[in-house]
Amino acid sequence: VRAAAYECIVQIAYQYYNKLQDYMQTLFQLTFGTIKNDKENVALQAIEFWSTLCEEEMDLQEEAAECAENGIPVEPGRECVRYVAAALEHLAPLLTETLTKQDEDVDVDEEAWNLSMAGATCLGLVASTVGDAVVPIVMPFVQQHIKSENWRYREAATMAFSSILDGPSGESIGPYVNQSIPVLLAALSDQHELVKDTTAWTIGRICELHVRQIPEETFPTLVNGLMGKLLTEPPRVSNQACFALHNLAAAFAGDPATEENGTNALSPYMQALLQTLMQVCDRGDATEANLRIAAIEAMGILIQNSAADVRPLLVQLLPVIVDRLAQSFSIQVLTNEDKEMKEGLQGLLCGLIQVLCMKLEKAELLPYADDIMTNLLQVLQSKNATCHEEAFSATSAVVDQMEGDFEKYMSALQPFLMMGLRNFEAYHVCTIAVGLVGDIARAIEVKIQPYCDDIMSALLQSLQNQTLHRSVKPPVLSAFGDIAMAISAAFEPYLQVSLMMLFQASQTRAPEDDEELIDYVNSLREGILEAYTGIIQGLKDGNRIDLLVPYVEAVFGFLDVLATDSTRDDEVLSKAVGLIGDIASTLGARVKDHLMKPSIAQLLKDGLETGDQSIVETSDW
Repeated sequence: VRAAAYECIVQIAYQYYNKLQDYMQTLFQLTFGTIKNDKENVALQAIEFWSTLCEEEMDLQEEAAECAENGIPVEPGRECVRYVAAALEHLAPLLTETLTKQDEDVDVDEEAWNLSMAGATCLGLVASTVGDAVVPIVMPFVQQHIKSENWRYREAATMAFSSILDGPSGESIGPYVNQSIPVLLAALSDQHELVKDTTAWTIGRICELHVRQIPEETFPTLVNGLMGKLLTEPPRVSNQACFALHNLAAAFAGDPATEENGTNALSPYMQALLQTLMQVCDRGDATEANLRIAAIEAMGILIQNSAADVRPLLVQLLPVIVDRLAQSFSIQVLTNEDKEMKEGLQGLLCGLIQVLCMKLEKAELLPYADDIMTNLLQVLQSKNATCHEEAFSATSAVVDQMEGDFEKYMSALQPFLMMGLRNFEAYHVCTIAVGLVGDIARAIEVKIQPYCDDIMSALLQSLQNQTLHRSVKPPVLSAFGDIAMAISAAFEPYLQVSLMMLFQASQTRAPEDDEELIDYVNSLREGILEAYTGIIQGLKDGNRIDLLVPYVEAVFGFLDVLATDSTRDDEVLSKAVGLIGDIASTLGARVKDHLMKPSIAQLLKDGLETGDQSIVETSDW
């Protein structure tokens, strides 16, 4: 009954935050007493009350910041009273104490929820709500207990530290992060599994949130320390080590120094890391705690953010991964679980093939292209497999590298491509297949023509299908443009029906208060503009621009709508301005009157005033 009463109070905190003021003193005393002394199921609800308050106050603080930015007052009844900050001095020590009530026997894969987990979640929310203020209150607990004789306190101190990494600024938490690395690396060899598990998780969080605070001199010890936990530890600890390496590699994304110097801090370890992660996949217990998935995902991000000096290594790795995919077809499937495991593995391997293809040069890829395509097509042969999406994405990466040479695989790929385009139930697969059509059209250009009747018919069917998820429609429209550019004058048989579809799509409007629909309509309009641009350029290249003249009225009607629509985003404006330029340069005097309309002048003026360099340049042109 007490637990149910708290559940009601949690719901009230969520729905009626502004009614709590008169009761907070009482709730403060009640919840604290309950968390300290009551049974676990009641105490969990009392912690949930504070977690809910944190979430509410974060929302309110965000609203207040938005109001301040726009110079408007906060809506009455939506003020943040900062209860969490007021209770912080007493609340944080209470939560760190709950962290010492770990349940050793809990299986992490089960949907378990206990006092220490709830306390850690709540402490993390507190840190996000109050920011820097949490650091001086929680750090003494961390420093006092991180080397405690009692494993419960060692683990709790580590968990407390990881819980306050997100929220405080780099300035306030940074110095502690810097000092913590040697202590955490030593704790990776703790005799208690839970301490190792939490330590590896904490290092992973540091790599994700505060990688700049890791001292350069400890980088080798960090990488080697994590690598040393991949093969010898229980799956859940090794999984956390994969997570940490994944985040460490992710920190090198878009690193300008990697581009400039052709190397980065990961390069010296890349061979050992990739080899060790491959060995993790072969562990007898790799299916436990999602270990194999974590290892392959870590490999993917290491490859993606690798520097030029490890390319020779990636060239060696590619046939190994393709061979792995080939071996996967002989995995025995007796149960549904076996099927999921096999398809999951194939999807992950396709993902690795994709990132490898993106990193290598065409000449490096060519010797393996036949093998890659044979295996990808075999993945696509299996019925209703969950890994078709990854297989199509990997094919796209092959297309981008092979360009015109990809044509030799088209007749083998076509039946599977058509299946993907017509896979209306699994709309993610359908979207990727549509993207693949665009990639192929750009790569093999006019050589796609023999396959266009089937492809265009499938694309038109998808637009007419009422049950298909709407997110597929913008890329379908955009694909019309890619095909038109590829086959130029040969697009004529599809012109009328394509333009009719574009006209219908251009009628879609979004109410000003529905953000989700506004985003969708903007992406739809981007697709429409890309299609018009592609069709105009294609017909111009084929000397058949005259075919477009009867439809000019509809195109300018659409531009009229865009000129006055307040929900239009910059991407749409950029593409609209580009389309105006294309029309002017191809149809010239024939559309002079249309180009003199105030709506066209308005779009160009808006383009020049965006301050976005590429839009300004397009508008000037």
